[in-house]
Amino acid sequence: MLRHAFEAEPMIADAAAADMRRFVEVDPATEGTLGVMLFFKGFQAVQCARAAHYFWTEANEEGRMIAKLLQSEMADVFGVDIHPGAVFGRGVTIDHATGVVIGETAVVGDDVYIMHDVTLGATGTSPDHDRHPKVGNGVLLGAAATVLGNIEIGDGAV
Repeated sequence: MLRHAFEAEPMIADAAAADMRRFVEVDPATEGTLGVMLFFKGFQAVQCARAAHYFWTEANEEGRMIAKLLQSEMADVFGVDIHPGAVFGRGVTIDHATGVVIGETAVVGDDVYIMHDVTLGATGTSPDHDRHPKVGNGVLLGAAATVLGNIEIGDGAV
């Protein structure tokens, strides 16, 4: 499933490479790109979310079921719950990752650094409107930050 998504949408692999480079730039605990790819569950969760998003955007029920399966496995394996509808920019870093929750209509910009236990959640249940935060480029979301509702976090915010 992951291979299919990465082959069908080459921008997923390009974004993954940007995420990996960014991780090495901003996290002093990294010991190179191979370590990020193998051992950093925040990186792994974002790549799984990118593949899930690919399937989520397919206009059929089968694609959405695959996306939900990937989301469920990601939550079980990595302790990260990212809805397949969420959109990610390039250079995204989720450090430590445990407890991160990102909702369906959330958008995460380029070069965003998210620490553990962050929630980008909704304030309402209506499927008829955009319910989740929009995170600009170069934003740092510190540990245990909770951002609720359709609000915008501007570029460079800390």
